[in-house]
Amino acid sequence: MTCCGKAKNIVRGYANLAIDKATGENKYEFTDSRIRTCHGCDKSTWLTWTEYYDWLKAQGVVNIIKNFDDLSKLPELPKKENRKGTKLFCMICKCFIPAAARVPEKKCELGKW
Repeated sequence: MTCCGKAKNIVRGYANLAIDKATGENKYEFTDSRIRTCHGCDKSTWLTWTEYYDWLKAQGVVNIIKNFDDLSKLPELPKKENRKGTKLFCMICKCFIPAAARVPEKKCELGKW
């Protein structure tokens, strides 16, 4: 989410993801290596969008808004293994990794990229 910098970078990450899916190419050369790094990280988790939104809901609107600039202040996302229908997220910063990996300014919370 907002660990990618400003809210505009979140939008940029999702836009770059959409462009990459539409063209079948990666806009940035670092995207694949970032995603591979996250696959091997013990702080990555595999959630469905419903599980992700349920976690956000459980944190409460006030806490989400209060910590919107740094969601790492909130409890970690639950650790789950890859299953059908799941997506890769960071347990610490709460980012959807395929979008976050496409933001040049994004820095990994653990310093891995």
